[in-house]
Amino acid sequence: MANITILYIILILLMQGRVLCAQAANTLYHHPADSIVIESLKEFPEPILIDETLPNEIGEWNMRFNFDYLKNDMDVNITLPEVQVFFGILRNLGGEISIPLIYRKEVTANYGFGSISTNIKWLIIKQSSKIPAVVLGFEVGFPTSSLSVESVERAFEYSPYIAFLKEVGHLCVQGNLVRAIEFPVSGGEKKFRTEMNVAFSYPALNEKVDMFIELNSSWLSGEKDELYVSPGIKYYLTENHFLALALPVELNYRRSFSRIIFQYQLLF
Repeated sequence: MANITILYIILILLMQGRVLCAQAANTLYHHPADSIVIESLKEFPEPILIDETLPNEIGEWNMRFNFDYLKNDMDVNITLPEVQVFFGILRNLGGEISIPLIYRKEVTANYGFGSISTNIKWLIIKQSSKIPAVVLGFEVGFPTSSLSVESVERAFEYSPYIAFLKEVGHLCVQGNLVRAIEFPVSGGEKKFRTEMNVAFSYPALNEKVDMFIELNSSWLSGEKDELYVSPGIKYYLTENHFLALALPVELNYRRSFSRIIFQYQLLF
């Protein structure tokens, strides 16, 4: 993992150097097509399962409601709902707060608050005609769950990540690489989780609809790996409101599995 981190740091430095060189070159020789830098942060479609890539602009507030149903063998996990608030802090810097209400049925049924998380993201490279947007982020999860200890292991979670976004024609490609560390409240052994996610979206029906395919993978120390493919659709009620639906399919387990994710978002 250290090698991957070093590789991404080198990549960021090279991309940043390329941007600076291009800006210097444009000072002497102006090429309009090469000097295009996309300023607006809100015109790109947000993924459904994957975290939003770009930070909000200053003064822009989004609120999203997630409803997530997951049935695995005899266990049922339902989020009813998860409330997410996205907001701009400074130019190219944004934040996010997530508050889930969870119903979980294993041997017994429990319903209550899940673990609250906060996220900060910094746009370090803007998308241009040749290079993707690059974002550095850091998420912290707090063990605020009110469910029983038997059904949930309470732990702090720290998740630094790097994300990217690039438009290729009408196709938008975005994703992230996450390295999470869990610190159990009970003082048990900490766990490490690595996630790699990518989403492809394409507009349809006069840009009223976005079609999605998302790939999600996760490796947690001491547990089985997870791999999902998630087709989805997003319908814009207005410019500032949308509905979204995704149907994740688990690829690497041969067991009973079904999951449905529904979202509603509004922009203030």
